[in-house]
Amino acid sequence: MELSGVLNLKKTNGPTSHDMVDEVRKLLPRKTKVGHAGTLDPMAEGVLPICIGPSTKLFSYFLECKKTYRAVMLFGRVTDTQDITGKLLAESEPGEITITRAQELLNAMLGKTKQMPPMYSALKSNGKRLHELARSGKEIERDKRPIEVFRIKAISIVGPQLTFDVTCSRGTYIRSICHDIGANQGAGGCLQALTRTALGPFELADTLSLEDVQRYSRERRLMDILISPAQALAHLPAIHVHPRAEVRVLNGAMIRFEDVREAVDLPVDTRVRMLNEPGELLAVGKMVHENARKRSQGFVAPEKVFAT
Repeated sequence: MELSGVLNLKKTNGPTSHDMVDEVRKLLPRKTKVGHAGTLDPMAEGVLPICIGPSTKLFSYFLECKKTYRAVMLFGRVTDTQDITGKLLAESEPGEITITRAQELLNAMLGKTKQMPPMYSALKSNGKRLHELARSGKEIERDKRPIEVFRIKAISIVGPQLTFDVTCSRGTYIRSICHDIGANQGAGGCLQALTRTALGPFELADTLSLEDVQRYSRERRLMDILISPAQALAHLPAIHVHPRAEVRVLNGAMIRFEDVREAVDLPVDTRVRMLNEPGELLAVGKMVHENARKRSQGFVAPEKVFAT
């Protein structure tokens, strides 16, 4: 049976996200598709979902997931990479910063804003990654990108070190948040350490180390630690398809609300998991209403079919 599912892997400080994928790939049958959801910088740790086999089709549904991090920033230090690994550009004494003042600085990051992506990033310009251009001494103009910070909270401050938690949208660079907080404070700042504690339904408390995965592989029990596609998309509402309609779903055809076991009351275009009676993922679909005033009437249209 082909392996399919998602590993909630704990990335460590040092390797790239692609390095982690390569290590997992070594444990799988040849030609098995593998990929990660949500790149982490080499210095970052924490949640790194690894999609395996047919479950690589899930990638696009993780893109809009909220992400939560625990970050440690250092006031008084500015680097070219906006983190502690970069070349020192400026250094100054930040003075005493209280936890109250720290929270005020963090609050300025809340909500929908536009953020300038750092040169040391994996974004591409004319086919080349920005970090490659930066390492060759080039800096190009970049457009600010829309981001949203949903929650940000100071945890502690010891001297120039501020620890905070942040929940944000895709495309948000925590390094840049630290840089901007430091600039607003006056002494500058950079990221010192970063741990992703959640990505959508994936939590740090449930992660497995690479050593754990290797042990399960030796014991031929990898299926025991793979999260099913239905569970991996737990951030999407679930509807259970009546058995009589399963074939239509698998053929990509719309089904009426009458072919769903539970009442449907979701806004138009809401993405949903379309599950069979045992709870397996048949497809991801979207809500289509016949009448905007009657959310109880309409269809569910499969967007991507997973079971065959």
